[in-house]
Amino acid sequence: MTRRNAPTYLAGCVVVFLAGICCGKAAGPQVLHVSPAGDDSWSGRLETPNEDRTDGPLASLIGARDAVRGARSSDAEGRFIVRIQGGEYRMAEPLVLEPRDSGVTYEAAPGGRPVFSGGRVITGLKQNGPLWEAVIPQVKEGGRHFRQLFADGKRRTRARSPNTGYHRIAELLPGPMDPTAKRATDRSRFRFAEGDIRPFERLGDVNLILMHSWETSIHPLKSVDPEGRIVEFTAPLKEWWTIGWWEEKQRYYVENARELLDAPGEWYLNRETGLFSYYPMPGETLDKTQLVAPVLTEFIRFKGNAEKDEVVESITIKGLAFHHADWELSPQGNSSTQAAVEVPAVISADGARHCVVEGCEVAHIGGYGIWFRRGCKDNRIQRNRLYDLGAGGIRIGTDRMPDSDAAESSRNLVDNNHIYDGGRVYPAGVGIWVAQASHNRISHNDIHDLFYTGISIGWNWDDSPNRTHHNVIEFNHVHDLVHGELSDAGLIYCLGVSPGSVIRNNVFHDITSYRQPDFSWGIYLDATCGQYTVENNLVYNTRAGGIMFNNGGHEHVIRNNIFGPAQTNQIWPYFEKRPNTFSHNIIFMSEGNLLVGHSQNTLNERLKEGQPLGEWDHNVYWHTGQKDLLRFYNRTFAEWQSLGLDRDSVVADPMFTDAARHDYRPRDESPAFRLGFKPFDISEAGLYGDAQWVGECSHGRCVKR
Repeated sequence: MTRRNAPTYLAGCVVVFLAGICCGKAAGPQVLHVSPAGDDSWSGRLETPNEDRTDGPLASLIGARDAVRGARSSDAEGRFIVRIQGGEYRMAEPLVLEPRDSGVTYEAAPGGRPVFSGGRVITGLKQNGPLWEAVIPQVKEGGRHFRQLFADGKRRTRARSPNTGYHRIAELLPGPMDPTAKRATDRSRFRFAEGDIRPFERLGDVNLILMHSWETSIHPLKSVDPEGRIVEFTAPLKEWWTIGWWEEKQRYYVENARELLDAPGEWYLNRETGLFSYYPMPGETLDKTQLVAPVLTEFIRFKGNAEKDEVVESITIKGLAFHHADWELSPQGNSSTQAAVEVPAVISADGARHCVVEGCEVAHIGGYGIWFRRGCKDNRIQRNRLYDLGAGGIRIGTDRMPDSDAAESSRNLVDNNHIYDGGRVYPAGVGIWVAQASHNRISHNDIHDLFYTGISIGWNWDDSPNRTHHNVIEFNHVHDLVHGELSDAGLIYCLGVSPGSVIRNNVFHDITSYRQPDFSWGIYLDATCGQYTVENNLVYNTRAGGIMFNNGGHEHVIRNNIFGPAQTNQIWPYFEKRPNTFSHNIIFMSEGNLLVGHSQNTLNERLKEGQPLGEWDHNVYWHTGQKDLLRFYNRTFAEWQSLGLDRDSVVADPMFTDAARHDYRPRDESPAFRLGFKPFDISEAGLYGDAQWVGECSHGRCVKR
């Protein structure tokens, strides 16, 4: 090209560029608008309706999705932003996003708070004695009934007995013996105490909820024999444990019978007549209190199939709230092996790549919040608020190991989320669950007030290779869990061999289990867990202890942690042929045992075989009571050191800044520093960002420094 031809060439480029803008090719993403005042027959190109109301914003997420699909019939590669104005939207069906819907952002308009509800307001209520009642035509006509109710945003209770607490099984009944059972116990019947269960008029509506150790099971009733005091389920308990496995007089309660409607906050729905009855709370009034019943069970589904290379890509859901979703129950009832694993989520994904759920709120639901299941890679779940959950918060991966790399979920980020008030239907719901998934990062989440585990990683009960590896769990604040409801839980709970996985810079505190069995650990490395690095964590106020790596734990590196007060024990170790490292930790006690007693058997096995005991050194131990209360199994510290363990460790006050207020920063003169302990800053754990967001997790009961 000669110099004199250059202006002509540049002018041509400008013409082509402008033509591209006019055709929508070179311009930025196209914007569609959604509004409570919209109409799905409109184009969505206008933010507000035009004067003659022939065009304007769309009315729903599905309308916006379909409008994008229509626009792409002529521009298949176009990028779109769906901008949603504040207000309330009633969803009639879930938003299903397929590979053809890729490359779209669904976001709140600036300053707006769109709330998408899967529920409907109950109308026509009239006073009937102490109750409010209304006939719901859709239920009477055979439509979908509901299992949850919310009054002004607060969960209400299906009529139950007892109103608080639990009944106890009076007597187990004999049944066929199976290989896993302790005794030949019937799996579908038991004898109840006088007056605890009656032959309810609508027996088919009634559920009985059994409290097991780390799980619950929900059983529809088949029959009640009041004379023999025998209750029978529609189907037997399917889990490997039997009724009465952990305690013969097992806890249970019954719910959803009209005869049990006797306390404020309870409600009942007759599925045959459609008659809804509610016992209002003090201060609630017919003219001001809004009752909402959910009609949907999910909000959004990313519908891809990574194994067929059908991938949903680059979709962002940002700044939206999703409220009111129900749970379902099969005629056989419900139970899960652990972590309410069979319970679905209201936002789910398969085959999702580079998708984002950010700044959203999920609340008042019957199951899990968000679940990126099979073949989901490089996604981001960030800065969301999830609360009032039927089960738990966020899940990554599947309980069954994928048979291909494409089907595995990996490289996902779960960051800066606030997850709380879970387990309201399924108490075993977990705050964040990652299984058969690798290279994920779980960071800066605040998780509290669930009835089971905070973070669960793994899903392998043996030493076999699996797909859970190279996950990083860091800077999370997990606290105030279980509250005596379930057992055998952890602030973080891990299963299986997990090479390259790291648990670091987290704050774990306050977990109290039910006492049968009496297990609730800070860091719980269960079932032949192996190859975790556990470092720079603060753990305190646990029931069973700060850390457990029993049941075959091997090749862990546990270093530079602070294990504060625990009630019964502090450490449950395992001395494996593939030894662990336990070094540069501070163990601070005020009661209980240092080590769980029967784990001494593995120590004795290694000594007998002349095998290495692992690196166990440069630790600081302290008991605030009498010095002789600090025992290493049945050994003194000197006897323990004679085994080659803790030769350079000390029994000494770690000199915390203010242990009484849980300020566990060692002072400059602490002996821990002389042994190589490195201080870490717990103030970075938990949420980050603007003051309002961080401030909602400034718990008065938690000391953060």
